[in-house]
Amino acid sequence: MKKFSLSIALALLAGCLALSPTTANAQDEKQAEFERTWYDICYTKKDAEKCYQMSKELKEKYSKSQYLPNAEKNIKAYEQSKAWERFQAALKAYYTPPQDAAKLDQLFAAGEDYLKIDPGQQYVVGQMALAGANGAMGGFYKNPAKVKGHAETALKAFESSTPPEGWKPPEWEPLREIVQAQMNQFLGWQLHLSENKADQETALSYLTKATQIKGKEGAGWKDPNNYWLRAVIYSNQYSELRKPYDAMTDEQKVSDAGKEILKQVNDLLDTKLIPEYARVLVTATKPEAKGIYDAAKSQFDAFWKYRTDAPEKADAYVKNYAADPTIATVAIPVKVETAENSAAPTAPVAGAANVKLSAGGPAMAPSANGKGASNGNGAKATPAAKGSKGSKGGSKGKKRRG
Repeated sequence: MKKFSLSIALALLAGCLALSPTTANAQDEKQAEFERTWYDICYTKKDAEKCYQMSKELKEKYSKSQYLPNAEKNIKAYEQSKAWERFQAALKAYYTPPQDAAKLDQLFAAGEDYLKIDPGQQYVVGQMALAGANGAMGGFYKNPAKVKGHAETALKAFESSTPPEGWKPPEWEPLREIVQAQMNQFLGWQLHLSENKADQETALSYLTKATQIKGKEGAGWKDPNNYWLRAVIYSNQYSELRKPYDAMTDEQKVSDAGKEILKQVNDLLDTKLIPEYARVLVTATKPEAKGIYDAAKSQFDAFWKYRTDAPEKADAYVKNYAADPTIATVAIPVKVETAENSAAPTAPVAGAANVKLSAGGPAMAPSANGKGASNGNGAKATPAAKGSKGSKGGSKGKKRRG
C-alpha cells in the first residue's frame, strides 16, 4: 500500500511539473499583453482616464508586476489632479458673488480632500485660511473656531521667508505676505471683542504683527482695519480707566488719587488712542473704507480738541503717519493748561466700536495662474509619474508623464 501511494504521489508530482511551464507561460503572456496595452495608453497615447482605470486594474490583478510602482504613481497623480480641479472650482465658486457659508464649507471640504493626498500643500492651506477669514470677518460664517484652526495652520506653513522646495520667490513672497497679514489680523479680530484683558493684549499683539508685514500692495502696514481694531481696544481701555474717575466727586477729582487716574487716562490718549486714529485716517483712503474713516475722524477731532485745543495743528500731525503708519508714536502738542490741570469735565466719551470693517483689503491670495496639480506648480501638486520599461522583449521606454 505504501508503494502504491508513493507511486501515485510521484505520478501526480510529475504531472504538475509537466503542466507548470505551460500554465506559467500563459499567465505571463496575459500579464505581458496587459502591461503592453497599459504602457501604450499611459505613455504613448497619454489617455489620462483610461490610464487611471488600467493602472487600478494592474494594481488589483498583477500586484507583483514590476510596473506596480508606476501604476500607483499614475493613480495618485490622477486622483490628485481631480482633487485639485475640485478645489479650484470650489475656490472660484466661493469668490463668485454672492458669498455664503455653504460655499465656504464646500471649499473647506474640497481643500481637506486635496490635503489628504498632498498634505501641507501651501497654496491650498493658504487659500482655505484666507477664505475662512473673509467669511468670518464678513459676518456670514459663524464658525470662527474652524477658521482659527485654518489660520494657525497657514501661519505655520508660511512662517519662513525662504521659499520651500519647488517654489520661486516671485510666487512665494506675495502669497506669504497676504497670508501673514490677513491671518494675524483675523486672529486679532477674533480676540478683540473679548472682555478678557489678556485676550485683548493678545489681540493687540496679533494686530501689530499684521502691521509689520509691508506688502507691496499695502497688505498689513497700510490696511486700515488693523489700526481701527487696535483703536477699538484702546478705546475700551480708555473707557475702563475713566470709570473710577467719572464716579468721583469734584473734590475727589482734584485729590492726588484723582490726578493719578487722570494722568493714566491722558497718557493712554496721547500715546495710543489719538495716534491710532491718525493711522486710520492716513490708511482709510478708499471708498470702501469710508465708514471707518468717518468714525475715526469724529473721534480724532474730539480727542484732539480735548488734549490740544489746536485744530489747526491736526492735519500736520496726521501727515506724520502718511508715508509709514507703523512709525513710532509722534508726540501730541498737549495744551499746557490741560497737562497741568487735574480736572477734565469735558473729556470725550469713547465712540461706537461696531463700525463695519473695510472690505478693500486682499480677500484672496494671488491666483495660481493656471498652475497647480496638473501643471506641476511650485508645491509639486502632482509629480509626474515616471515611465516604466517597455513591453517584454522590447527596449526600455522613455520617462514620460502619466
